[in-house]
Amino acid sequence: MRIAALEDNPARAMVLEHALHPGGHTLARFRCAQPMIEAIRSEPYDLLLLDRDVADTSADEMLDWIRRTLGHGLPVMMLGQSNAEEDIVGCLAAGADAYVPQPARCDELRARIEALSRRAAMPGMTATPTPQGALSDAPDQLVCGAFRFAVAERRVWVNGVPVTLSPKEYALALLLFRNLGAVVARSTMIEQVWAGMRMDEQARTIDSHLSRVRTKLALWPFNGVMLRSVYRLGSRLDAL
Repeated sequence: MRIAALEDNPARAMVLEHALHPGGHTLARFRCAQPMIEAIRSEPYDLLLLDRDVADTSADEMLDWIRRTLGHGLPVMMLGQSNAEEDIVGCLAAGADAYVPQPARCDELRARIEALSRRAAMPGMTATPTPQGALSDAPDQLVCGAFRFAVAERRVWVNGVPVTLSPKEYALALLLFRNLGAVVARSTMIEQVWAGMRMDEQARTIDSHLSRVRTKLALWPFNGVMLRSVYRLGSRLDAL
C-alpha cells in the first residue's frame, strides 16, 4: 500500500517505517499539512496517517478537509498522545476510521493498518477518483459484496434477492454503506435521513430503524458485514 503520514517527530516516523516495512508498504512522510494536501491531490494513496500532535498543524482540520473533499472512501488513521475516551470518540465521530494512542507499538500499528486495508478492499467499495480529485461511488449503483443498491431507483438486493425497505430505512442503509467502516453519528443520521427535523439524538426511532435495517438486510457476519453500535455516538457498519 501507498501510505501518506502527517508526522513531524523523527522518532515516531521511525516507528511508522519499522511497522510498515515488513508488509511491503511505502511511506511518504509530511511534516505539515499543505505539502500533504498537494500530494494527495496529485497522487493516489491507499491510507492516510495523521498525528494529532504535529506542531503548527491541526490534524483535526486536516481530517475535516479530507472527508469534505475526498469523502469516506480513503481510510484515515489518527494517532495521538491522548488516550482519553472523549478524544478517541471525537476523532471517530469526525470521520477517522481508527485511533491509535502514542507511543504506538509496531505490531499493533501494523495489524490495524492491515485491517483498514482489508476493509478498503471490499468488492465494489473501492472509491473512484473524479476529475476534480474527489472520491465517490458510482452515481447509479453501489455494490458491496452481497449487497447492491440501485441508487436512482432506491432499490436494494441482498445476494440477488430484492429487499423492500421504507424510504427512511433505505436512506439509512445507503448512508451506512457509503460510510463503510466509519462511525456514522446519530446527528448525521437525523440530518440526512430525517431531513434535519428536530429530534433528540438518543430518540428511540433511530434505534428502531437501525434494527429494521439490520434485520431486513441481514447485516450479519455470514453476509460479510456487521452493524455495531458506538455508545451514545452512532453506529458503524464494518466489513468482516
